[in-house]
Amino acid sequence: MAYFLYDLLFKVPATYIFDKSERCIYKKLYWSKKIMTFDEMTYFIRDDRGGAYYAIGKKRNQFVKNYKISNYFTDSKASRKREEEYLEKIFHPILRTIGNTANP
Repeated sequence: MAYFLYDLLFKVPATYIFDKSERCIYKKLYWSKKIMTFDEMTYFIRDDRGGAYYAIGKKRNQFVKNYKISNYFTDSKASRKREEEYLEKIFHPILRTIGNTANP
C-alpha cells in the first residue's frame, strides 16, 4: 500500500501543453500551471544516471529549474532507435510549434 501511495503522489507523469495560440507552455499534473513562454524556452540534453534525456527550461536558469520532456536514452541500439523516433515524431514538431528556426 505504501508503494502505491508513493507512486500515486510522487511519480505521476506530467503532461506538457505547448499552446500555440497563447505562445505559452503549461505543465499539467492535477491542474494546469503556466511555466514559461515560447520566447523564454531553451532546450538541452542532460546526462544523468548513465543515460541522457531531453529537457526544457527558461533561458536564464535552465540548469537550476528544468523539466524533463523525454524518457532516458542510453547507448544501446534499441534506445538509439527510440531516440530517433522521439526526435522525429515529438521533438522536432515541438520546435516547429514554438517557431525555432534552427536546423534540428
